[in-house]
Amino acid sequence: MQLVTKFYLADIIVRAISPGIQLRRASQNNHLHYLQFSTPTNDELWAFIQSIPYFDQRLRDFLTGKQGESNIIISQTWETNFIIRVKQWADSNTWLHIDPIFSIGFYPQYITRGKDFLSLPY
Repeated sequence: MQLVTKFYLADIIVRAISPGIQLRRASQNNHLHYLQFSTPTNDELWAFIQSIPYFDQRLRDFLTGKQGESNIIISQTWETNFIIRVKQWADSNTWLHIDPIFSIGFYPQYITRGKDFLSLPY
């Protein structure tokens, strides 16, 4: 078990979405606006957190600071599952080529509480 901050988890997300961020920007027609940024912006990080279908609302709230807490205790297994799900969404065609937050019907279509669903550990 280890105590981690939301910034630690956000850094994992940033590292996962960085390789494909220029492709996403080009598909969103906003790559010219972000050319000066080599890493994802806070807006892009927020969009990723809001759109990932593998996180429950409590986990999203923790990552975006809405929950008030800034630290959680996680296991190595939970961290590994977090990384797998983040990487899975970061490499998906939906994340790279569609803006799911603004797509009609996104949430009913993608957010399910299946076996890949991840919530806060405690």
